[in-house]
Amino acid sequence: MSTRRRIAVYYNVGWGGGRRWLYECMSRLSAYHDLDLFSVDRAPDVPHYPDVTEFAEHAYAVPFADLPQRTGVLKPLKGAQMWADLLRFDRASKAVAERIDDGNYDLMFASVGGYTEAPLPLRHAKTQSAYYCHEPMRMLYEPVVPRPYGNGLARKLWHRSFYGTVVKRWDREGTRNAGLVLTNSRYCRDYTFRSYGVDSIVNYPGVDTDSFVPGDDAKEPFVITVGEQLATKGFDWSIRAIGAIPKAKRPRLVWVGNRTQGPEEQYLRAVATECGVTLDMRERTPDPELKRLLRTASVFLYTPHLEPFGLAPVEAMASGTPVVAVREAGPVETVVDGETGFLCERDPAELGEALARILGDTALRDRMGAAAREHVVANFTWDRSVAQLASLLGEETPTSL
Repeated sequence: MSTRRRIAVYYNVGWGGGRRWLYECMSRLSAYHDLDLFSVDRAPDVPHYPDVTEFAEHAYAVPFADLPQRTGVLKPLKGAQMWADLLRFDRASKAVAERIDDGNYDLMFASVGGYTEAPLPLRHAKTQSAYYCHEPMRMLYEPVVPRPYGNGLARKLWHRSFYGTVVKRWDREGTRNAGLVLTNSRYCRDYTFRSYGVDSIVNYPGVDTDSFVPGDDAKEPFVITVGEQLATKGFDWSIRAIGAIPKAKRPRLVWVGNRTQGPEEQYLRAVATECGVTLDMRERTPDPELKRLLRTASVFLYTPHLEPFGLAPVEAMASGTPVVAVREAGPVETVVDGETGFLCERDPAELGEALARILGDTALRDRMGAAAREHVVANFTWDRSVAQLASLLGEETPTSL
């Protein structure tokens, strides 16, 4: 039976779906349990949005700054600096764990680490713990997504020596030390077992269906995609899919994210030029504007590589916008092929054809958008997600689950 407990919540997430997950969980979880928040804050001078501290009894943050980046003749010292930062971050995480232990909490609930995916306090804390694994540390277990930059031998050797040794071991230790592991999809559950040898319970994230809603705004002839500008997000595939649509009917592609990322931005703009695609990049878009874009877009396009869940397409569906996505990992569990959108192989021509079908058929677009909204309301609300989460965290012995 679930009981009200004192829970120390550890987090280290910035912008994006992870931050939204944290906010929505904490805002509702505080009705079930008494929460204190802990973090090692790597950006103490940057306002955190949305702010989760209002839902806690107390909030404790340990400020942490990476050492200044070495440039010029000192650039060869960058590797030593990263090792130093990792060790310093682990010491700060240990201090947080000790403070949690001293607080006599019933449970530590942790998500997203920093240098590791599994939060480092999980390695040190003696308090009973639960870990929400949004994804295993994928760079350790998946092939590198090819790019025309950053592929030198020195970089590969550095990756192997830094991430493939201590970071990998600490990430594994943190995951295996948790008494209860939760994952955000069946795909992530299976991936976590393969990577760490631990069983987990699926707790699907949700969407605020009172906030992400269809509106009276007319649909506009553009396609939207959302996410961090990383190679694993596969935005080049989205651009090529748009480029596969005949020029006369080719829509504009709007990308929304936290910030553009140097070489990746240059690469994506080059792909857009090559494919004849109008690419509209929008950084740090205010929340009301993001919601407007999601409900007025004709289609949401989603082409990441093996994304374990993917919150953005679910938010788009809640907004009454159909989704075209790659048929792999998380989207297979959220998008109903042929009803709320289309699932396609990772092929620009197939993705482009699916987009063109929706763009060229207003009745199909509206029918899929309505079905998408109904699907999310029935299966992916935050109230439903957090009620399950609160029950799991309220169990006296999570390891027995």
